[in-house]
Amino acid sequence: MKKLIGLFVLIGALIASNASFAQECKNFHKKKCWGSDNPNMGYNTQSKSGMFVLGHTSDLVFVGHAGQDYRVSLCQDSDVEEPIKFKIIDSRSKDVLFDNEAAALDVPMDEEGNGEDLENGGLPMFFEFSAETTKKVIVRITAPGPPPEEGKKGKRDAEPDPESLFCVGVLIENMPTPKLGF
Repeated sequence: MKKLIGLFVLIGALIASNASFAQECKNFHKKKCWGSDNPNMGYNTQSKSGMFVLGHTSDLVFVGHAGQDYRVSLCQDSDVEEPIKFKIIDSRSKDVLFDNEAAALDVPMDEEGNGEDLENGGLPMFFEFSAETTKKVIVRITAPGPPPEEGKKGKRDAEPDPESLFCVGVLIENMPTPKLGF
């Protein structure tokens, strides 16, 4: 009976630690993501944070309204050394509007051959755009590392290794598009 009680206590502690870790991720984007320096950019309530496992890919869908400028900034737990990769995709046409991995090729190099943004391995962690029409936008985020292995029945393992869990934040900001010309 004591072994059974001990087992329940152990299982309860594991569930509580995962739940508390998930709580830490809840407002990660508000605490850790760098926003725009533009004072006109305001916080968008479609911003979100989540718990990721190494190699995991997930989509965040938000609505970009016509006549608004947007900035999408990503941040990740500092314990994970490799940067996350993300794409911004038009949900209707499936056109890739931005790919931070491809954009890294455009990062200016210094004299020593290092990218401008050394903290993120040269990968830009934000994208700005103007929405000419109202549309759904997909932010497809891929955590570093190999994809999680498939289970024997084709399903992913239910319990990821706690060492491979980390927080990712997506901070979305917007402002009215400035009028140009007369």
